[in-house]
Parts: sequence; structure tokens; C-alpha cells
Amino acid sequence: MPARARPTAALKRRAPHLHPSPRKADTVANNLLERIVAGGFTVGATLPTEDELADEYKVNRSVVREAIKLLEVHSLVKPVRRRGTEVLDPMASISPRVLRAMLSPAPGRVDLTVLASFLELRAAIDVEMSTLAAQRRTPKDVARMRGALAAMGACLGDQPAYADAHGHLSDAIAAATHSVAFTFIAHWHQQISLDLDRVYSVVRQATGQHLAGMTFLVDLMEQGDVDTVRQVLNQAHAWGRPRMLAAAALLNGDPMEDILADANPSPARPGPH
Repeated sequence: MPARARPTAALKRRAPHLHPSPRKADTVANNLLERIVAGGFTVGATLPTEDELADEYKVNRSVVREAIKLLEVHSLVKPVRRRGTEVLDPMASISPRVLRAMLSPAPGRVDLTVLASFLELRAAIDVEMSTLAAQRRTPKDVARMRGALAAMGACLGDQPAYADAHGHLSDAIAAATHSVAFTFIAHWHQQISLDLDRVYSVVRQATGQHLAGMTFLVDLMEQGDVDTVRQVLNQAHAWGRPRMLAAAALLNGDPMEDILADANPSPARPGPH
């Protein structure tokens, strides 16, 4: 495969995000979801009636009805007899879509407080997932990781393709835990990383250095060296978190002094991320 060719598997991973024309119900539901997450509707209050929403969004009532059903799936609303559609607390929702809306409350902006909390959780999950993978990996699991590394090597210099291939490595590590929960979380996290690809690319650059770090991590997993896996990943996340926050602040257009404060460079040598 040519050095800059995009793997077919990577194209399949990104394809769902390239849909050119979302359904009207999806568009209405997404907008209402964002408004609820942003506090546009008070928790415990009721949404406007179907007729009012249909008039606001210039759609028919059946579209609004379907959009509200989608919000129910995200546990953001519930129908109350003789009252209407009650707005629920978005913090009580476990939907990945809700967290994605919290992370990006407006186009081109990232909520730094939510991002900091998310990166803290992500670091804890990544460390535990990887150490468990080091304990439970099978030869088949290791072969799958090596295959993902090879795909990453074929994408050096092509950031979007490299990010996709890295996603397959994350999936392979999650699968090596032989835990349904970690596999689910890995797929969910890939959606977040696609939304924030300009932030993630700061610590996942399509370079030989990053690939060498990921190869070293897989080597440790194959050897079952749990303690070193934990140490390396803790260092990597400690190095990467402030840089990702600084990148998000830069995208937001925040003052340079705030961005430099967020960066807080660490003397530790960067490892896999």
C-alpha cells in the first residue's frame, strides 16, 4: 500500500460521518438536544407543543413527534399525561450524544471545563483498559494489534487516515480485555475523538515517533508487563492533557496568556497516547 493511501477499513470507519443530508427529524432532535444541554429549557419544564415546535422548525407534526421520540432515547425528555413532554436533567443521561453536546456547546467551540473532566475520566479508563488487556491478551489479540500498527505505519504523514487507523488499534486493545463494557466504551470514545480531531491530533500526530510509542506499548502488552504499561500510560496522559486543553483553548480563540497557562509543559518525555 502506498505510504499515503487511506486503508479501506479507515474509510468505513469515517463513512457514517460523511452523510450529506440528515433527516429532518434528526436535525430537529439534534437542535433540541443541544438546547436542552445548554440550559435553553429548564429541567422539569415542558417543551413547547408539537404545533409550536412544528411552526418554529417549519416542519410537520410527524417530524416533531419523531424528533421527540429520539430525545426520549437519550433520556432527555419523557411524556407526562395531560401535561406534555417534560424536560429531564441532561446530567442524568448516559447517552454519548449528550456528552458530545456538552463538549461542543457551539460550532467551533469546546467547553474547557467539560473537556478537562472528560480527559480525566478518559485517562483512568485507558490505563485500566490497557493493563487488563496486558493481562488477558491472546496471540490473536496481539496479532490484531500488530495489524493496526501496520495500518498506522502505512498512513504516516496523513493525519485523518492515521487517526482512523489509531482508532482500530484502540478497538483491538479494548477487545483484548475480553470485556463487553470496555469494547463499548472504546467505540463510544472514537466518536468523541472524531468530533474533536483537531484537539486529539496534537497528541496523536501521524509521525514515526508516535508510532514508535504505540509499538512500544503493544510490545509491553504482549509481554504482559502490567506495571510498565500502567506507568507509561499515566505519564503519557499527564503529558497530553494540558496540551489538548491548550489546543482546545486555541481553537476557541482564547487569550494567548490563558493558552500558555493551560499548556503547563511537563518535563516528562511524551509516550503513547
